[in-house]
Amino acid sequence: MSERFTSRRDTLAFVVCLLLSLAARAAPASMQDAMASAVRGSVLAPFLALQHQAELFRTSRTRFEVVVAERDSVALTAMIVATLREENIRLREALALSGRLTARHVTAEVLHQSGPAGGLVLVISAGRAEGVTPLAPVLTPQGLLGVVRTVEEHRAIVIAWTHPDFRTSAMTPDGSVFGIVEPAARGDRATPLLELTGVPFQQHVAVGTTLLTAGFGGVYPRGIPLGRVLGVATQQAGWERTYYLQPAVQPAQATHVIVLLEPTVALDGAFESQP
Repeated sequence: MSERFTSRRDTLAFVVCLLLSLAARAAPASMQDAMASAVRGSVLAPFLALQHQAELFRTSRTRFEVVVAERDSVALTAMIVATLREENIRLREALALSGRLTARHVTAEVLHQSGPAGGLVLVISAGRAEGVTPLAPVLTPQGLLGVVRTVEEHRAIVIAWTHPDFRTSAMTPDGSVFGIVEPAARGDRATPLLELTGVPFQQHVAVGTTLLTAGFGGVYPRGIPLGRVLGVATQQAGWERTYYLQPAVQPAQATHVIVLLEPTVALDGAFESQP
């Protein structure tokens, strides 16, 4: 019974709405406008308000996404600009060193290897075609990076000073103290150090002194910075002292290098940081 009553009520409501719509259609235009305004201000007002809020939310979300995209773009551009500026500075330093060198040399880009050998073995973008040979010294504007181990047609494999096989003769700038520089056992992968060994116990090297290659052995020419003395590592009374060195070059930061093609030519005075 209630369902039949509800159905009749719906039908009656439909008929009433239909009659009202027909009456509205037949009414004069001024009356139609007044009726439409009254409906919008009463029955449809909540729905129109919800629609307006939805449009504002959609517009605000779109603007927010645009602002976020612009911010991310600006941040990425700033990072790229900073990287390019730093790389440009390093390239200028390499070119300046190249201009001061009297020995034949070639410039190359460092292609860092990933994996367990990262930081110990590097790949550079110059090889046999550019005149690079095994055992050629590899420099940066700050000092000695390493030595060429293997040469290919247009690239070469370099072992950095962090490699366990690295050794070179070293001396103080005034030539009063000599020794052997090699990777230090102390330190970790993030902060590797060098150490100067074989210094007679009677001789002292002041903290902060820059050590240079001594030129013995025919591999590294004289005058390339190796690092600065940090202090005494060990000492054997009456025999020798060992010193820790802060390396002049960090292999992970090298981007452009110079490969010497004449390792026998001394480089005294070629490095600006050299005292």
